[in-house]
Amino acid sequence: MFSLAGKDRCKKCRVERALRLCPRLNKGLCWKCCNELRVDMKCPESCVYSGKKQSENPLPSFKADTYVEMQHALRNYIDLWVGKVQDEFNLMSPLDYAREYKDQMLKWLSGYKYPDYFPFDYLVHKLGIELEPGQVAANPEQVAAEYLRHIIALEYQELRKLTLNQSTLADLEQRYPDLISAIPFLKKVKHFSNIHTGTSEDGSQCIVFVELNYKHEWCLILRLEEGKWYVRQNINGNPSHYFKQNEVYQKIATYLANSEDQKAYFEIAEAMRSYVDSADLFYYRALYWLLVKQVDKAKLDLFNSIALDNGFAPPYMHLGIIYLNEKNYSEAQLWFASMVKLQPDNFDAANNLAIATLASGEKEQALGIWRDILKQKPDYDLARKNLELYG
Repeated sequence: MFSLAGKDRCKKCRVERALRLCPRLNKGLCWKCCNELRVDMKCPESCVYSGKKQSENPLPSFKADTYVEMQHALRNYIDLWVGKVQDEFNLMSPLDYAREYKDQMLKWLSGYKYPDYFPFDYLVHKLGIELEPGQVAANPEQVAAEYLRHIIALEYQELRKLTLNQSTLADLEQRYPDLISAIPFLKKVKHFSNIHTGTSEDGSQCIVFVELNYKHEWCLILRLEEGKWYVRQNINGNPSHYFKQNEVYQKIATYLANSEDQKAYFEIAEAMRSYVDSADLFYYRALYWLLVKQVDKAKLDLFNSIALDNGFAPPYMHLGIIYLNEKNYSEAQLWFASMVKLQPDNFDAANNLAIATLASGEKEQALGIWRDILKQKPDYDLARKNLELYG
């Protein structure tokens, strides 16, 4: 197989990236051209991409690096298969047999188990059989493709619904598309091709690796929540960048912890070239702004971090503390309350919420928050001392 990092063009179509060496042609092919060739089932068995007959399914299996490639291969095979005379259909083609013996064809089809990726709807449609449409959850490639199609169409307002960001806090809904549309390269995207898809061992995360405009490597990181896939992050580059990011973040965090602000800023700026919508990096940049006493810029980047990942808790706490120090108690309450909603067992956030509430003149409500903390955690001294002081 060719290296995923290579960018050679297919020697057949001359357009898509060559991803594998074809032993029949002795040329590098893209997966589309490979599919068009291998569905005739004449590829040598030594090739890992040759079609394999299987007893548990009426059609062969084809090794594929993406869902879309698998679907493309099976649909191409179906297009050939439905018109060919088959022994099991009384020397009739599947299409003719289905026209004459619809019930028997449906019974034959129901005798097999089909994997999730199998285009069963397409198969029965090609046989001239129409079934009631079923509800099938989109796979990660389909979600990533929808996201990219919205980018190509400059429909940035449609992107957030494909993420896990559901907070109703003011302005967050608008800030997400604002941040994505500000990524310069994305305005130039006109085409994407799937290269490779990889899923974590527990099946909860997925990397969809694509090529944009026939040359630019890009990854979308998706997460599975309650049976649905959501876009979590964009990465400018190939999958190796995903596996490096924790190391990058750790380096930045160390510089910030040691107050090495210039080194931290340089690493953040470099990292943002690859991790273009990383909530972590906007958060780290906010900490840098705090180090250099530029509080307004810090507040903006903390808000940006939350807009990119509504479930990322640290920026909520920092915003609350900043507004508390500025005596803007209503804003402090908003961010502390939001963090408590995200992390109900974060008693430091709840204690800060009570302090901001007390400062706003809502004493009884603040006392109630401290009492609630102590019901859940009787040994939380800050709540006990504040109750003794203000109760």
